[in-house]
Amino acid sequence: MSAAAGDRGRRGQVVSPKDRRVWPELRRRARIGALLLLTGALAPAASGGASLAAQQARMEPGARILTLREALNLATRNNPQYLRALNRLELLGPRQRQAWASFLPSLNAGYSTGQGVRREVSWVGFDGRPTENPTPSWIGSSNANMSLSMDLDIFDGGRKVHEWRRTQAGVRADRLNARAELDGVLADVHTRFLTLQRQQARLALETDLLADRQQDLDLTQRRFELALDRRTDLLAREFDVEQQRANLRDAQGRVETAMNNLRVAIGDPSLLALEVEEPLPEPFDPASLDLEGLVARALGQNPSVRAQEAQVSASQAGVRIQNSLWWPRVTARSTWGRSAYETGPSALFDMQPGRTPSGNASWGFSFTVPLFDGFQRSYSAASARVDLRNANESLRQARLQLELDVKTMHAELTTAWETLVLRDRALELASDRLEMMRDEYQLANVDIQSLRSAIADEASAQREAVDQRFAFALALLALYRAVGTVGEELGIETVPLPNPS
Repeated sequence: MSAAAGDRGRRGQVVSPKDRRVWPELRRRARIGALLLLTGALAPAASGGASLAAQQARMEPGARILTLREALNLATRNNPQYLRALNRLELLGPRQRQAWASFLPSLNAGYSTGQGVRREVSWVGFDGRPTENPTPSWIGSSNANMSLSMDLDIFDGGRKVHEWRRTQAGVRADRLNARAELDGVLADVHTRFLTLQRQQARLALETDLLADRQQDLDLTQRRFELALDRRTDLLAREFDVEQQRANLRDAQGRVETAMNNLRVAIGDPSLLALEVEEPLPEPFDPASLDLEGLVARALGQNPSVRAQEAQVSASQAGVRIQNSLWWPRVTARSTWGRSAYETGPSALFDMQPGRTPSGNASWGFSFTVPLFDGFQRSYSAASARVDLRNANESLRQARLQLELDVKTMHAELTTAWETLVLRDRALELASDRLEMMRDEYQLANVDIQSLRSAIADEASAQREAVDQRFAFALALLALYRAVGTVGEELGIETVPLPNPS
């Protein structure tokens, strides 16, 4: 006998004792099977209900159904924080080229031209006396000058080498920090995706519970008409229906809020209506995970810790830079130039000055020896050493915090798994108790208040079982985030990890 047939028997005729024993068990199995389907787990064939995505599509026609991979790909193309991080990465290449170019000589080219006129009405003779010019006149002249100079540091105590190494370490730290930020964006999208899944599952569950409460009300209505139940029993059933309608409306609001949060996290303005469809990861016992291996993997791969390691390398280079300032500096300079000076405007804008033998060329060396600078170098060197010690302490703190985070997330995942097992067992017991209470109620062995209490306990157990499966999925995502493999686990390479060297 099917569960549907059992329902028809309850509605239309008096149910035999044998039927009362059979249909509750089938109904209980169907309810547990539907619950597993709602949460994406495998379930035995029960009362062939539609999937959650299909139910939601009927509620909101035209909605776009997203898988997790589609949501993440949309976020990589539209999320503002994700795009800002990618934009900052574009500066790393020019920054490296700038550091490498410091080893090359600096070149400067210059060109000047001009014209002037003068009129002298007197001059100063050899005896120092001014003499009047009997025939003063205006005299015009023009000039053009072209020059090329080159400067090259021959010796600077290794300062440029250390600055280049500090730049390389800084670029590596920036790339790793960007990796951590991008993984964080993906984890946020995944979290909101799971939240929407959870609220949709709760909405479907509350819809089913409302249908159950309505069936209970119909049964009590028929029993009231047969004088088997009192008016207070009927009012209690009506109260349960209204209470469940309120729960359903609250679930609808939570779905809408979760949908808006996911839409904002994705950042795609074209997603006016969306729903999600994705099987949850199959729950498993975290005891199968190698905790020490996870910690070691996190210490080797977590981008935040590796960025701190790169910061230590940058601080070490900073100390060497300050030490190099105590060495003398040797610089070579060479200049080539051509010039023209003519009467009248003939040299103005002359692009080839010096067609006459005039011109100049020079080269030389400069030696700069630091003697006393008011203890500025001493202070800078001491500050760099303090920065290095602090960077090492920050790295040690980051490693300790990472180890704590991984172990904490593993413990929370273990708790979520064990709680899930207990929730499933509690649901099974609550369902068995409810069916027994229904039988006892039919036989008038218990009153309606005891039955209502069993119904409320079973509904609460269903809600907690649904929530706990999503709590396990969120705890697993938190563990991936602590290890630093969110993008890897999701199959998306945000930023290639640089080599440790």
